[in-house]
Amino acid sequence: MGIDLHAFHLIKSQAAARPLGDVLTIGRQELCVDVGYIEQVLRKSISTADAYCEPVLSALGADSVSSIDFSDYETPTYTGDLNVPIDLGRDFDTVIDSGSLEHVFDIASAFRNLIRFCRVGGRIMHILPLNNLNGHGFWQFSSDLIYTLYSRENGFEDTQVWYASGLNFSEWRKVPHARRGVRVEVVSLEPLILLAVTKKIRHVDCLKVSQPFYQQAWAEQSSSELNVGARSSVVQVLKKLVPIHRGALTNVIRNLLLVFGLASGLSRFSIKRFDKVRADQPSGNQRV
Repeated sequence: MGIDLHAFHLIKSQAAARPLGDVLTIGRQELCVDVGYIEQVLRKSISTADAYCEPVLSALGADSVSSIDFSDYETPTYTGDLNVPIDLGRDFDTVIDSGSLEHVFDIASAFRNLIRFCRVGGRIMHILPLNNLNGHGFWQFSSDLIYTLYSRENGFEDTQVWYASGLNFSEWRKVPHARRGVRVEVVSLEPLILLAVTKKIRHVDCLKVSQPFYQQAWAEQSSSELNVGARSSVVQVLKKLVPIHRGALTNVIRNLLLVFGLASGLSRFSIKRFDKVRADQPSGNQRV
C-alpha cells in the first residue's frame, strides 16, 4: 500500500480545492513517489525520515494525519479489522483509501467503515485496481459501484471518477455516470486504476446500492430494451464471413481487431472514449 503518482495528483488537486483538515489513511501508506519531484511541485522541502506519506500530506495542508491498519507492524495510529464495524470514537475531514480496500474480504463492511470514519462535510478518496490486476487483491472495482454507493440518496454529492493507466501517469479519463439500461464497460491492454472522490453531506443509516444497468428493466418489468452495447459492425461482418466455430484463424483476426479497437479508441470497450484530462489537474476544465 502506498501513495503513488496517481494518488499524489488526486490528493494534491483536492487539497488545492479545499483544505484536507484531519486526515485518515486506510493502511499506513508508504510514499512511492520521488521526493525530489514532490519538492519541486510543492516548492518546499519534505522530510523523508521514515518513508511514509505523513510529511507529504502535512505539506499539502493536512492539520493531522492518522492511519488505521489490520496489524500494528507499521505502527499505525489505530488497528482494526475492516471486515467488521469499527468505531474509532472520532471522525475525519478526509479519508484516503490508496489501494487498501481490494485486500478486504467483506468489501461492503469496509466501505461502511470508511463512510463511518468520514464526518459530514468531509471527503472520501479512493485509488483502487480497476482492470488487469487480478491477483493483486481480492477485488477489482468499477465506476458503477462508486457512483451508486456515493449517491445523493446515500448521503453524498460531487462524486467524481477517473480511470487511469498503471503505465501512464500523465493523463486520466473522466468517467460519466452510467445511464439506466446501459453498461459502462472497459477492456484494456494495460493495468487500469480507478480514482474517485466524493463528499459526505449527511449520515444515512441504510445504504441503497444497485447497478444502474438493471434499473430500467425493473422499472419497466422487461429486459427487452436493455442496451448491452452494440457489437462492432466489423466483428459482425467477420462472423458472417468466417463463423467463430471454423477455427483459430477467426480468433486471431478477432483478437487483432480488439487490440486495434482498444488502442485506437474505436472499440466501445476502450478507455479512450472517455474525456481525457491532465493527471495533475483532474478537476479543471482543460482537456488534452
